[in-house]
Parts: sequence; C-alpha cells; structure tokens
Amino acid sequence: MNQQQRFVKATQWLRPVTRWATRVSLNAPQWLPGAVRNAPLRCTSLVLKAYHLVLR
Repeated sequence: MNQQQRFVKATQWLRPVTRWATRVSLNAPQWLPGAVRNAPLRCTSLVLKAYHLVLR
C-alpha cells in the first residue's frame, strides 16, 4: 500500500468533521469576518497537516 492510500485510510475518521466544517463555513452569514467563518476549516487543515507529519 503506498503512502497516499495509507494516509487516506488513516484519516477516514476526520472526513465527517471536514464535511461539517465545510457546511458551517459555507452557510455562515456573510457579515462574519472571514477568519471566523473559516475557523473550522483551518482547524481541520491543521489536524490533517500534523497527522501527515506524524505518519511520515
């Protein structure tokens, strides 16, 4: 199994959280600052980056 497939399989638990974060960001009111609207996506991105570093 190559590294990319291993990473996808290892991060399946985060997929529902990523979907939720995307829905929250897209459905947030436009008057909210971008940093607040995109905070859930940034958090999941940081988790993925850290997890990828650990798997290396």
